[in-house]
Amino acid sequence: MISSPSQAGRLTKLAEAASTIPLNRIWLAFFRPDMVYSSGDNTLKGTGFETSSSGDYGFASVKKSIQKLQAAGVEVFLSIGGWDNNCFPYAYATYSVGGYGSGGGEDWYYIEKYGNGNVSNCLPENQYCYVCEPKSAGETAKNYLMFPEPGHSDTWKQAVSYIEGRTQEINSAQDKTSMNSSDAASVLASVPTPEWHTDIVPGKAWKDPNYPNRNYVTVPGSSAFESTGTKDPYANFVMLANDLGVAGIDLDYEEFWHADTFKTVGSGGTMKDGPWLLYQTVYKYSAIIKDLMINIANSKNKNLKLSTAGGAVSAWSGKWWGGNLKGLLLLAKQHFAETIDFMTTGTNSGGISVMSYDLSDDPKYTECPSPGVCSLQQQVAFYMNTYQQAGIPAAVGYEVGAPAYPDPGIPGSAKYTLPLTTSALQEIVSQTQKKNKAQGGFFWEMYKEAGSSSNADPTAVAQAICKAVLGSGNERCQGEIPQP
Repeated sequence: MISSPSQAGRLTKLAEAASTIPLNRIWLAFFRPDMVYSSGDNTLKGTGFETSSSGDYGFASVKKSIQKLQAAGVEVFLSIGGWDNNCFPYAYATYSVGGYGSGGGEDWYYIEKYGNGNVSNCLPENQYCYVCEPKSAGETAKNYLMFPEPGHSDTWKQAVSYIEGRTQEINSAQDKTSMNSSDAASVLASVPTPEWHTDIVPGKAWKDPNYPNRNYVTVPGSSAFESTGTKDPYANFVMLANDLGVAGIDLDYEEFWHADTFKTVGSGGTMKDGPWLLYQTVYKYSAIIKDLMINIANSKNKNLKLSTAGGAVSAWSGKWWGGNLKGLLLLAKQHFAETIDFMTTGTNSGGISVMSYDLSDDPKYTECPSPGVCSLQQQVAFYMNTYQQAGIPAAVGYEVGAPAYPDPGIPGSAKYTLPLTTSALQEIVSQTQKKNKAQGGFFWEMYKEAGSSSNADPTAVAQAICKAVLGSGNERCQGEIPQP
């Protein structure tokens, strides 16, 4: 991760040590989901990954490092999204936190602290009660973004047409005999009609139709992409990837707010009590993938790989309780299989990396997924098993140092964090990673501090995964991650 020009030395050092670092892929993070770029621009300005504050904003230097890394056998991917680039503070506060009240998760603490327990008191001046990041993070409204639905884009329209056509097929059940699925009954069940929200435009005002008496809300981000040739940041992203010469691109989609804002009600349920469905977010996520697929097919590098970051619970079947993306990839696989297959099989497969971290064992929020499955090692094994059951090949995820969740700033939460200790690392590698050897493992992130002598540092994590996947005799696995 490079979040400012001051961190650009990280990539330079990695490129210098490319032949010995214990890695065979690096994701550069993060690029803006509302990014502006046209083929041949050769600048990082407006992309979110500016490694310099002037000139080409680091484009030539980054490209040079990419070339060095890839020549030494280290694939480089560009990653679009990341948590802050997925968080719409107003909607997250109103629907993902406030929508479920005091029982809706730990972030309700900030609604109590800064909004006196009333989400209506969460306003721009308190970042809608600091639900995206705590006040201590020192961030501003400019730090948050969201994934737009670029309604003026030709390829987005094609993606939307694909989603709508597919849902019509499912609801008409005309393809019962031709569908190839391990769960045909689920696939052929009736699904809600897709609803699109092209009125929620980054940088522009939006009126929440559920609260007509509230003021207009400024959507985080910039609408500058609407004035580019494609009018589509996903097309822009593919063009940038081709100009930088990377091996692939990555979609890090975590819009919890979207799932909660546009949830629908399951059979026999009520909007107040559920059961709820997150199909509208399945449609949006799948449309973004399809848009990227179309643009890759139309680009000068039709072999560009596509990967995605999968939520720990995103392949888990069963009731969705809101506040997360449970079942997102499972439903995408069932209903829009070609989008998941594109990333997991064939020439363009970049893989799915499961964010099996930021886990907790807090009994207040029933954080353990099953009785007796509470340790980090147990939970990682549980969630990876849901991917196997869903028929979705996926890489095991590890997080260095202190997890982002639960928030240690909330009184009483720190004792429920599950950091990657050296002992937990060895157990996950020897058991869960061994079962997922072919898919590999990934970790977040290379320059994060271990935070404790009992926790595994980035080099230890990289070496352990490397030995499990490539073999202990591989010389690369003995290398270290260089310090900038």
